[in-house]
Amino acid sequence: MTDFKPRALATGVGSMPHADTATAMRIMFDNFPTIPYWPQLPKRDFRENMYAQFSEDLTGVQIDLPHEWIGLVKVDDLMPQVEAFYARYLEDNPDLFAVSHEYAAGLYALRDGGDALKNARWLKGQVTGPISFGLKIVDETMKPMLYDDALRDVLVKHLARKAQWQERFLESVGARPSTASLRDSAQDAAPLQTIIFVDEPSLALIGASMVALNRDEVVRDLEEIFSSIRGLKGTHCCGNTDWSMLLDTSVDVISFDALNYAENLALFADDVRRFLDRGGVLAWGIVPTVEEEIAKATPEALVARLDAAMSLLMKKGIDRDLLYERALITPACGLGTVSVAAAEKAFQLTRQVSEQVRMRLVQ
Repeated sequence: MTDFKPRALATGVGSMPHADTATAMRIMFDNFPTIPYWPQLPKRDFRENMYAQFSEDLTGVQIDLPHEWIGLVKVDDLMPQVEAFYARYLEDNPDLFAVSHEYAAGLYALRDGGDALKNARWLKGQVTGPISFGLKIVDETMKPMLYDDALRDVLVKHLARKAQWQERFLESVGARPSTASLRDSAQDAAPLQTIIFVDEPSLALIGASMVALNRDEVVRDLEEIFSSIRGLKGTHCCGNTDWSMLLDTSVDVISFDALNYAENLALFADDVRRFLDRGGVLAWGIVPTVEEEIAKATPEALVARLDAAMSLLMKKGIDRDLLYERALITPACGLGTVSVAAAEKAFQLTRQVSEQVRMRLVQ
């Protein structure tokens, strides 16, 4: 059980199209002051691509920066590298798996947020999930890393340590006296909670004929990472998937594309009810992330879309107040591929939808 009741607060999902870290952080803090997060900035540096970002020091993987390529490296004998990885892993020291500034400038900019953190109550981070990562990184024969049993286990444990390190990094930000002193009351001065998301867009491939994904193995890999996170843990999938699988895991927050897949989620109403009853939170990705749709969107229309999406679950007996109490408002996915102007409008729309819904909740 968690006591996380965001009541339609807003936050972001992942990437932004900005090349300048300071500008990206200003836009993020302006729109998500209560749950700020660190954005991935792939246009600043290819190493901020969600797959490159967590490949730092990963056994068997190489980045070719001039050509912006990531892939498995075949060597005559990989076992010495694998054995060295397990020796490092078994030291149980997340600092050995730190993400450097070159790979995540936004993470360090969040740490240095200063006065911009004064209204924060939670700090959100993210790590790429093992299924999506393992399907994306392939060798010269196009065999994905996920289908190599030895490297799959290395990948899962590598990402679990990355998640642990990031959580402790954010905890240190939220616990700093200089951060707490920016807030007024003794209650407000309490350490900020963290939320670490495991981003898994490739879970949309479950059931697809061209991808062999075993449900039990997917759950096993996700749970290994979830179990490494001691605070709030979330997952993001921007496509349709087997929602019952995610709803039955130990995850606290499920982020989904509510514009396109609310009806699919409603098919699993009993699972959603159990998830909410145990303290789970749904992050409703109600703000579009396609350039043309962002241009046409208004906060009023998106609030109406959100109400319609939630009504699908209400019709199946899920309490309206519970749904709004256990709701976050987000874009449907990351915004790294749209224009800067469109991304900034999408952030503004997310904030405006949140404000309108929250104003209505207190009336």
